[in-house]
Amino acid sequence: MPKIHIPVIGYTQGGRRMMTTAMSAPDLVSMVSKPEAWDPVKTTTHGNRPRDNNHMAGIVKYLEDEEHFVLGAAVLYLAEREAEFKPVTVPNVTTEHDAAQFGTLAIDIGAKFDIGDGQHRIGAYEKIVQSRDEDDPVIQRLRNSGQPLIIVIEDDPKHRAQDFADLQRNVKAPTQSMGQSMDRRQPINRELSDLFETSPLFDDRVEYFKDNPGKLSAKLFSFKTVRYVSGLLLVGNGYRSPATMDKAVNGLFEGPGSDPEKARKELTEFWNALGEMVRFADVVSGEMKAPELREATYLTSAGVLYAIAYATYIAQKGGIPIPDAVRALDEVSFDRTRKTASITTEDTIFAGTLIDTETGKLTAGRTAWETAAKDLMKVILENVLGDPAETA
Repeated sequence: MPKIHIPVIGYTQGGRRMMTTAMSAPDLVSMVSKPEAWDPVKTTTHGNRPRDNNHMAGIVKYLEDEEHFVLGAAVLYLAEREAEFKPVTVPNVTTEHDAAQFGTLAIDIGAKFDIGDGQHRIGAYEKIVQSRDEDDPVIQRLRNSGQPLIIVIEDDPKHRAQDFADLQRNVKAPTQSMGQSMDRRQPINRELSDLFETSPLFDDRVEYFKDNPGKLSAKLFSFKTVRYVSGLLLVGNGYRSPATMDKAVNGLFEGPGSDPEKARKELTEFWNALGEMVRFADVVSGEMKAPELREATYLTSAGVLYAIAYATYIAQKGGIPIPDAVRALDEVSFDRTRKTASITTEDTIFAGTLIDTETGKLTAGRTAWETAAKDLMKVILENVLGDPAETA
């Protein structure tokens, strides 16, 4: 039977023949079978999870927009009857004892790869290839690029399914804080990284490896928290999904109608003013350690920071400068109450919003910090404008 020959590097893993190579997207999509739904009763195909169209659309957009893209290897399967690895010795380079061997993979014409892992990546390629002309710049970029592949010779569909489960089990996703801080394509991430170098409050006090600093951590906030607080300050709470909020925040720094200097000024004013609040100032000056602040006050709680940022956003929209709004909150006691029941607003301003009145524990949720922000806003109005009733 006529064969297609593909250059590969062969190796053995877990007792099975595997190969690594790369193919261009147009070539790859023509050689894969359409994924079937996972069904443990079937024995002819190993199946796959249902495609997430939103996830696939995100990959399509990434490939279309980003010239310097990177995608990890997809795992594909072939049966022994339809493929054969032929090693090639390279004098003075390879030996028979090497873990990796150069060679060729001979595949029967008409044979199709079974997708083990990577159906969304390959599906995204397929959508682009089918929707664009051959001379389209995106198609040309994909044709000149290689999608890395791991090809496994495995006949048993159940073993193929087990591989998928093992691959998911052995991969650890980064925390949101780490992933966001590494993503330099988003303007807000770049802006915050620059701000960390100049704002005294951030001096080595941002946690990247965890989304919630531990009780004894020397860090005050996670990058994830700083990022969301900054978003609330800049665009408010009118966005119900992280993606739409990201778009609004990033749009202040890049794109039509953007004013990066104004947005940058607002961020700097807010975080510098926060660092001048009595309790935070104690940490900046070295009089108090981060764990001590965390134990004594609610100031490092994400919900409290969200409430402060949102209250400041409302105040600024009402004509109150950011520094004045934040400084006015020094009149608030952010100290933790020691009571664990029958907690009232005399014990903490957050009673019934961010603090459960029956347990004294912090509560989570958008409604909690939004309501707390309204209470903080009253304090700002009273301290900046005087009695709100008189200024109405």
